[in-house]
Amino acid sequence: MCLDIYWISLLVLVPLVAFVTGRDFIIRPFHKKLVEKPMTWTPDEDARKFRWTFLQVYLVVMGSEWLQGPYLFSLFRNEKGLDEATIATLYICTYVSAAISAFFTGYVTDRFGRRAACLVFCGIHSLASASVCFDKLEVLILGRILSGIGLTLLWTAFESWMIAEYNARGLDQSSLQLSNMFGIMTTYNCITAILAGVSGHCIVLALGSKTDPFMVGLALDLCVAILMLYTWNENRGLSTSSKGTADVHDEEAIRTQASVDSDQAMALASLTDVRVWVLSFITCCFEGTIFLLMFFWPGTLQEAHDRDHPESRDAIPHGVIFAAFMAIMVLGALLFNYLTTNSGGRGKGHLVRFFNPTRLLSIALLLSAVSFLVAALTSTESHLFGAFLLLEACNGIYVPSVAYHRGVIVNEAGRASVYGLMNIPLFIFVVVALWSTGGSREDHRQIVFILCAALLLAAALMSSFGLDMARSPAGFSEVAQTNAEDVKAEVDGDAVEVSDMG
Repeated sequence: MCLDIYWISLLVLVPLVAFVTGRDFIIRPFHKKLVEKPMTWTPDEDARKFRWTFLQVYLVVMGSEWLQGPYLFSLFRNEKGLDEATIATLYICTYVSAAISAFFTGYVTDRFGRRAACLVFCGIHSLASASVCFDKLEVLILGRILSGIGLTLLWTAFESWMIAEYNARGLDQSSLQLSNMFGIMTTYNCITAILAGVSGHCIVLALGSKTDPFMVGLALDLCVAILMLYTWNENRGLSTSSKGTADVHDEEAIRTQASVDSDQAMALASLTDVRVWVLSFITCCFEGTIFLLMFFWPGTLQEAHDRDHPESRDAIPHGVIFAAFMAIMVLGALLFNYLTTNSGGRGKGHLVRFFNPTRLLSIALLLSAVSFLVAALTSTESHLFGAFLLLEACNGIYVPSVAYHRGVIVNEAGRASVYGLMNIPLFIFVVVALWSTGGSREDHRQIVFILCAALLLAAALMSSFGLDMARSPAGFSEVAQTNAEDVKAEVDGDAVEVSDMG
């Protein structure tokens, strides 16, 4: 069958991911027993309970999002009959809404409660999912606006609740470090994406419409909201009860204001570091082009399939392709972890020194440029799919690489503020790029892919010469203790960000 390339790729990649990750989980406990004393004290039991309490909600929420992402473009294009310019406008509504809401959702979340914000996300996301059942453009636009607000909450509220709850429970005294928790979130999030991709394909196959994954996602949102009400407690970042007259409240307010002022000063100090803006440029180029890939790949592969197999008018299996993308992205991240973890003797030490995070970032950007160039110059279905797979493997290397550099370059105080400013060029890039995707020329996608390749080549050069960590004040020598799990501390938010088109 002419669609075998997608299924074969998935059936090869998924067992490979299972083998690599399974081998790591099996060996790790034995390795720890050899090098350190097992920790058997009570905080570990609390940590395990907390981990399950959070992940059972978080992964269902992400599963709802992953179910829908691969079918959004195809739903608008094939079932709604919208042209690419109109679809681009709908995507623009999502990201403009996300950009605008990013200015106030963080404050509102801290002020009124993180669990409340997560519940609001479930409601907003459900309404956005329901909007695809209607054919009126106004309703679809409203759904995309709601989706953008939900996207901002997804990136901030759940992680904020988890960090605050982790600290409130004193779990830093347990063996579950916060960096480990982010690593666990990343690993299981990718696995959830793979399962959701395959499940979405089966849902469409069984029920016959690309709106059905959105309806299943809506049901998951409602179920997880109920689960959250029974298993999560509320936490806030800003005090809402300041009517007490005790002096201690005044002292606390003074300390809080001093802390805020200090954070703002540290944020401004970070902005004077040229590497922050180099990293912002790199993020804009790579993640912006990945957004364009998510917009273009369904139509590109479908047209290539129809061209290579004119006798067969089968639709490409979007969920299977998405699952394959996620699987090879996991392998890219695992390759990064292997190359940057010094735990294999003298030979491995030389390898780690050669493949430092900056060099790996430059290599990933360069290979991504090559992938887009191949996609621009070929029209064969298998070659296009191979180029996209290579691009997603580079994505897996890019995410922890950038997370590492952000962790080293940006000061801890004012980190969220700086991250927000760093994302502004990305939002502008996505909106402008999507606004220009409605070209009617036959070679329009080819031109876009060539421009993406040029941007990534420029980003590769910038990373090579602008992120000289070895000579920086906070270079590799100061973070020699950073292991693979520490690098993962920023990965999860980025993985959503660069893959999510819901």
